[in-house]
Amino acid sequence: MKIHLCKGDETLEQALEYINEHDSEGRKFTCDKEKDRCYVGDKTFGSAPVLVNYKNNYWALRLAE
Repeated sequence: MKIHLCKGDETLEQALEYINEHDSEGRKFTCDKEKDRCYVGDKTFGSAPVLVNYKNNYWALRLAE
């Protein structure tokens, strides 16, 4: 699992773009702001390939199909 901490005024969309451009395995991810929000300790948090911390909230990225 990888965690991306958003910097300063970086948006969730910008973080997703950065992660997609720089994934060491060439994977592409997607994120739905409403469906993919997760919480420390829940199943989604523990199984996500990449987590994004944006303003102290977490989103679990999913592999794009």
